[in-house]
Amino acid sequence: MIRKLYRRLPAGFRSRVRSLAPKELRRWIAHHNTDIYLISYPKCGRTWLRLMLGRAIAQHFSLPQDEDILFLRWRIRPSPHLPMITVVHEDRPMLKAPEELAASKVKFRDKKVIFLARDPRDVIVSSYFEMKKRGGIFGDNPYENRSAVFEGSLEEFIHRKDGGFDTLLQYYNIWAQNRDVPRGFLLIRYEDLKTDPERELRRVVDFLGLEVIQDSTLQEAVEYASFENMRRMEVEGKFRSGLLNPAVGTDQESYKTRKGKIGGYADYLSQEEIIELNQKIAGELSSFYGYTA
Repeated sequence: MIRKLYRRLPAGFRSRVRSLAPKELRRWIAHHNTDIYLISYPKCGRTWLRLMLGRAIAQHFSLPQDEDILFLRWRIRPSPHLPMITVVHEDRPMLKAPEELAASKVKFRDKKVIFLARDPRDVIVSSYFEMKKRGGIFGDNPYENRSAVFEGSLEEFIHRKDGGFDTLLQYYNIWAQNRDVPRGFLLIRYEDLKTDPERELRRVVDFLGLEVIQDSTLQEAVEYASFENMRRMEVEGKFRSGLLNPAVGTDQESYKTRKGKIGGYADYLSQEEIIELNQKIAGELSSFYGYTA
């Protein structure tokens, strides 16, 4: 009842109320209100997936085609059947050492989780460029005591303690071990999205309980969120948040839509580095994800 009354308040008033609440209380409320989490390590294709998903939901429910389709939040809930979705880099792993990661996901036991994964070798290279080229776009984050900015080399980034390759593998392993904790868990792999985006998007909307969304709507959403169209929207600055904006327009490595290539890590890593990462994947990464050396 309180939740329904709160949603009827003007958006500006709701925002002011939230800003007055302590940080931990705001996080508790957000978690309480969430039905389904979309979780990933950074640079796994999350913006692409949520743009497809947001477009499909907006088209189906005749919602405005604005910033909300990126954040999967709407000012007015168009249907009681539409779950509250929270998109998050849960536990902020890119800023932590492996031993600092939360080993238990018990807080998700009453939630459903979509976990988006990508080949760790591609993730670590893309994460490097994100922190190297784009880390300063949004300024300082008052909630973080560590900066998401990196100035060193790719080799240094791979081996660094906080947010390096070991952290990435540990984060994947923790979620593989905890996948039975949420009341529902769906693994989506970036590579499968690239191979058959309509099939994978169908898996996502069905998991959300939105089986009524037609295949034609999903097909249109896939076309809307194509790499070429996302790059065009990024160049044009379509979304005000800056989430889909390049840091430097003339630097291709600073774009959010940087390459989107499967196996692109081979363009940046030496043969020795690839062998090292392959050995770590073979010896340390859970087989749950299906990534091999």
